[in-house]
Amino acid sequence: MDSQENISSRKSRGLLTDLKTKLQTSGKYADFLEEFKSCRKDEDRLKLLNSLDEVQDLVTVKAVKKGKNVEDSASLRERGNAAFKKRQYKLTLEHYNSSVMLAPTSGDTSALAFALANRSAVLCHIKLYKPCLVDIQSSIDYGYPENLRYKLYERRGKCHYQMGHRQEAIDAFKMAKTALAKAELDQTKHKNLINEFDKQIWQCEKMTEGLVKCAEGTVVLNSPIPCIEKADKQIPVMSEGLKVDYREASGRGLFAQKDFEVGDVLIVEKPFASTVLSDFKERYCHHCCERVIAPTPCLSCSAVVFCSEKCQKEAWSSYHQFECDVLYNIHKAEINLGHLAVKTVLKAGFQYLAEFEGKSDTDETKIALNENGIYDSQDYRTVYDLVNHCEDRDVEEILKYSIEALFLQKCIEATGFFGSGEKKDLSKSCLIGGHILRNLMMLPCNAHECSELSHIPSNLPASVTVEIGSAIYPVLSLINHSCDPNVVRHSYGNICVVRAIRNIPKGSEVLDNYGALCALTPTSERRNKLAPQYFFTCNCLACIDDDPQYNDIPSEMPVFKCDNCSGPVFLPLKNKYDMVPCSFCQQNHALRPRLSSLSQSDETYRMAMKDVLLSSCDNIDQSIIFLENHLRLMDRLLCRPWRDFNDCQEALKQCYAYKGSHYAVTTGK
Repeated sequence: MDSQENISSRKSRGLLTDLKTKLQTSGKYADFLEEFKSCRKDEDRLKLLNSLDEVQDLVTVKAVKKGKNVEDSASLRERGNAAFKKRQYKLTLEHYNSSVMLAPTSGDTSALAFALANRSAVLCHIKLYKPCLVDIQSSIDYGYPENLRYKLYERRGKCHYQMGHRQEAIDAFKMAKTALAKAELDQTKHKNLINEFDKQIWQCEKMTEGLVKCAEGTVVLNSPIPCIEKADKQIPVMSEGLKVDYREASGRGLFAQKDFEVGDVLIVEKPFASTVLSDFKERYCHHCCERVIAPTPCLSCSAVVFCSEKCQKEAWSSYHQFECDVLYNIHKAEINLGHLAVKTVLKAGFQYLAEFEGKSDTDETKIALNENGIYDSQDYRTVYDLVNHCEDRDVEEILKYSIEALFLQKCIEATGFFGSGEKKDLSKSCLIGGHILRNLMMLPCNAHECSELSHIPSNLPASVTVEIGSAIYPVLSLINHSCDPNVVRHSYGNICVVRAIRNIPKGSEVLDNYGALCALTPTSERRNKLAPQYFFTCNCLACIDDDPQYNDIPSEMPVFKCDNCSGPVFLPLKNKYDMVPCSFCQQNHALRPRLSSLSQSDETYRMAMKDVLLSSCDNIDQSIIFLENHLRLMDRLLCRPWRDFNDCQEALKQCYAYKGSHYAVTTGK
């Protein structure tokens, strides 16, 4: 069993136990722990661990790469061919995708050329014309045999014809005719194909240019990403109506400088780094987390997929050229958020980190601005600036994280991250290990999921959101928690969009939910869930008031909100609605106009809810407008908790989820 299997089988807690046992046996543990406690910098903790012979015996790394394999690629291609003959098109595509990923991209690339050509056939058959066209060109680029290329040109022509591209279709069929000169066909078949191509050209010439005969053939997995109406100059990914401020009790947070209403887009943020969870790495882009139908392979490994050549190249130049050789090691070790911690360091780059000292402001009341006075989500200093609660952790927990960081540090040492020809420099390695350690402690408090709605076409309400990856968003991480939040976030690939799901008055704090909603979980359970990970006892209003769970939320008689103090104004029993006093401040209210407005809005709300319940996604934009308007009105007029408010809010959240990354769950072939 090699060293990688050792660490993956025992995991970091097992390694900590083994180290503790070894040091206790030799009588060194107490002194070591005292010295470890005295370390004030993450880099120093790594240096101390590196100095122990016992650690060197336990933590070693030999790079294990999941590379290309021409035999496996050919075998999977044959399995795809067999599935295609049985009309099992979903299975066919899976086999061809695997064949593409395993085929060598340099030297003899014939296996890749054939895999791409075969995949283009099934993509054309299931009417995914755009990815089919990409595969056709890639197959030719990788050396698909000239005597067979007429097949690809004909397929290209059919795609363009179906997409309404008249001239492109004509050109493709003409290329198919020309390519027949190199085809090894008998005279009869050659003549028949010439006649067939001429017929197809004639059909194309009768087309009206630009007339789309059918769907474009792209796989649209989300609507266009929403825009912020007017972005902040200092923090460009959020609305200018927000500001960062500091509170002694909760630290930094985002606060409204103007009134926001339900549906307003507050933040649209691309993460500094993101990762796809291991179970999903063959179906989602390693770089942008978009679902992939016909993946583009890494040129070097078969461990990840990309949605396009653009993402492939961006990933390689930014970080993947280093992680490519050690991804197997990182995944096998199963260190919580370990891959994201490494990817964050790799994206920052060795030179940047070597010069990083002093770039970050350690004042927790401020935010880390760059030289131009911008809080830039793509600048590592904004990641480094996020809290990691090191001071709140016990020494053995920090030691556990340090051992994990040491393993990941050694993974990076096995790559070219430090530069070609560089001799091993312990000081440089420990500097990088220190950043990994900081990230390992920071990410559990700050990382957010990348998700996708697993959409059941006949049942939108029952469709579930699936976590497919994790990411670090420096601006999003500044938002504090509430068990009854006023915003919701949704993923568009790895881009996070934050919308208001309650009216947010000027001066109010923007509050997200960290995973414990008041309508679903009792107060004590929420507090017990949040405290170990986030190091606070939740004192949001829902916790202080001990708000009821969903089944206990009132639904029979609405309670109106006082204009003066926001206290409760109860409906009188005898329909005397003209002068109704607030129970707190006694100010009188005329409730009849409010009842009328609520009643009228309720009609359109019920229509929208019916559409959502029937999963009529064709009208989803109209449903969103109705739901937003009704939620705005209820938030202005009514005291919560109120059942319709929760129902409307949840329906709206599900509609937003559909507009973001989603995928239709089908059982067909």
